[in-house]
Amino acid sequence: MNAMFRAALLAAAVAAPGLATSVQAQAIRVAFDAEWTSLDPHFHSFPYNLSVAYHLFDALTAHDANQKVMPKLAESWRPVGADRWEFTLRQGARFADGTPVTAADVVASVARIRTIRNSPGPLTSLIRPVKEVIAQDDRTVVFVTSAPTPTLPDLLTGVFIVPARLAQAPQEDFATGAAQQGSGPFRFVEYRRGDRLVLERNPDYWGGPAPWERAELRIITNAAAREAALSAGDVDFIVNPSTSGLDRLKRNPAFAVHQATSTRITYLQMHQGEQPLADMTGTNGRNPFADARVRRAISLAIPREAITTRILDGLAAPASQIIAPGLAGYDDGLKVEAADPDAARKLLADAGWGQGFGVRLSTPSDRNMNGRRVAETIAASLTRIGIRVAVNAVPLNVWLAEWRKGEYSMVLHGAGPVPVPWTLVPQLVGTKNSTAGFGPSNESHYSNKALDEVMHAALREIDTVKREALLHQAAQTIRAETAIVPLHHEAALWASRADLTYAARSDTLTYVTDIRAK
Repeated sequence: MNAMFRAALLAAAVAAPGLATSVQAQAIRVAFDAEWTSLDPHFHSFPYNLSVAYHLFDALTAHDANQKVMPKLAESWRPVGADRWEFTLRQGARFADGTPVTAADVVASVARIRTIRNSPGPLTSLIRPVKEVIAQDDRTVVFVTSAPTPTLPDLLTGVFIVPARLAQAPQEDFATGAAQQGSGPFRFVEYRRGDRLVLERNPDYWGGPAPWERAELRIITNAAAREAALSAGDVDFIVNPSTSGLDRLKRNPAFAVHQATSTRITYLQMHQGEQPLADMTGTNGRNPFADARVRRAISLAIPREAITTRILDGLAAPASQIIAPGLAGYDDGLKVEAADPDAARKLLADAGWGQGFGVRLSTPSDRNMNGRRVAETIAASLTRIGIRVAVNAVPLNVWLAEWRKGEYSMVLHGAGPVPVPWTLVPQLVGTKNSTAGFGPSNESHYSNKALDEVMHAALREIDTVKREALLHQAAQTIRAETAIVPLHHEAALWASRADLTYAARSDTLTYVTDIRAK
């Protein structure tokens, strides 16, 4: 047990009487492991942004803990023909300034998403099929789609509604609070960038009062520091405890661990353009990743089972494809690839790279479960087949900026959650097309027009059996070309004081409204 954690456990015993006061005061302190990239609810489809936006704004629909769609600002909805959906807004929903939420605000919010620039993960992917939004009356809004879109109610869970008068508000106005006029269960109090976001209960919330009068969403990126803060009573609830810390917390009756199977996929993505990037060496001006045989060799070199059992302590499942087991689009016929270094070496030799080459593996240091150790294990495995790998682990904000600038030949990262898990496929391997919403997270230069067509067809297909067949076809193409290397599906993890309960979510989002005192 490290010194920080041991000291924190001792402090917890001293602090115990004060914990009851925290409950009586109805304040909850939650420590996140990474900071949201913006408080603008339309800027970035990023789990931390979505978690924060949920507290301050409402969407028309929402997902429960198991990603089943349910009413939010819309009390009901129905398809009207093949290309229209009609949503009826609930009465009594009001923004923080007291004005009612109307269909005009929905129209303005969807339009605003299309104007956002320089997003590392634009929300346009959620409204790609939407051709027009019509305010039929104050409480009725109609979405006209360019093709049949059976998933629209799910997609709209990530489209938060802002007042129409704030449709032109810049990002900074959301950070200062000037534009924080949502209809959510909490209201904005204060934001200290890099430290915390403070919220207070919205007494007029249409859904009834939140369980906490005040919420502090703190940013503590170091796992040991988060666990120490929980143990010392400095926070009440933490996101993503470390695997080693989790075991300690489970053994201590003063704390509770909350866990769900995640829809998030951790993967390797390789730059597949013809020219190598600067972080690759020994290639004589060629890019080995442009050859599918090299990409498959890398996949075969990785010991997924060992990583999930030893590095991740059984808190992840090896992945055979982007979509997790049990979800729409998962192909049972595609099994997890077993590590086969000999076969990997042969593929490299067949591709003309038997002599190997050098490359950097870049990963966020503060985002994926035991990300640095996973990267180091993969680097060692690839070195054994002749690919000399150096690990580059940097903070998420630095990583995102350099990734978007195309500076990385190979990355270890994760994707998800998204409102419809199988739409991760066009996001990760679709040919970049901002109009179609394809490829927002595809920095690999991979492009397959036939695969794009299959995914477009799946997005339009109303018949679930036919759509499932299309998704299986896509999964098989991705495997055949090693367009991406799926690694594992992480468990979603939280820890708290023992006197708190939490409805653990498969989408990994963290909602204060789901934390309850026993």
